Formats: sequence, C-alpha cells, structure tokens
Amino acid sequence: MDNCQPAKAQVTAVPAGITRRAALTAFAAALATVGLTSLSESAYAAAKTYNICKTTDIRVGSARMFSIGGRSIVVTQPKRGVFRAFAAECTHQGATLSRRPGSVRTSGSVMICPEHGARFDTTSGEAKGGPTTQALGKIKLTVSGTQVRVSF
Repeated sequence: MDNCQPAKAQVTAVPAGITRRAALTAFAAALATVGLTSLSESAYAAAKTYNICKTTDIRVGSARMFSIGGRSIVVTQPKRGVFRAFAAECTHQGATLSRRPGSVRTSGSVMICPEHGARFDTTSGEAKGGPTTQALGKIKLTVSGTQVRVSF
C-alpha cells in the first residue's frame, strides 16, 4: 500500500511584474497557435475591454469618435437603445471620420468622411457612397447599464 500516495498538486508561480492583460494575451496567443481560435478570441477580448462612454453621451441618430487604447473608434446610436462601434478610419484613404475626437458628421443614417465625402451606414458600417465600396471595420460593443464598452 506504500505505492498509493495521493498526488500532490503542482502550483506554478507567476513571475512578479506580469500583468493580467499580459498573461491573458500570452494565453490567447498560445491557444491560437494550437488552433483553439474561439478560446483565443475570448482571451483576447478579456485582455482588451474598455469603458468608452455613457449611453447618454451618444444622441439617437448621431455618431461620436473616441480615441482609446491607441485606436480611433466611432460609436453610433442609429435607433434608441441600439449602439454600434466601428473603426474610425475611412476605407478610402485612411482618414479619420472626424478631424478630432468628438462629433462625426452625419446625414440621416449615414456618417460622412470629412476628407473626400465617403458615406457609411450608422447601423452596419457599410459603404453607402463616395469614393469607397468597403465597409468600416466592426468593433465588438456591449452595454452594461449606462456604460458603453468596446473590446478589441
């Protein structure tokens, strides 16, 4: 019966100076390497979620640009209680949809790039006219109470 010893749990210490974000990012990269992309996407999302604004900061039918996490992001509210987020770079030549963080010019349900007049749908980000046919990049957005959060 001497051979029946209970297994001892191994504890791996995390080196000092490693942040939660760095650990999650490394974990996501490792999962992606072995082909577990859905798990890696979840880990990346957990690593980079930002509170961007309050729901009251975006009027119905409007769009606002924010700079957060080193990126420019447009948040829209095409209908009451419906929020969307897109990359703020125009797909024509990469100009931002606003000259500075703040209001993005809209007309009805489209956002208008100030550089060359490209138009994008506030609900889907689809190109609706002007010198581009490519949609804006979508960014994951969630609403928790009155807080608008983006993940990328």
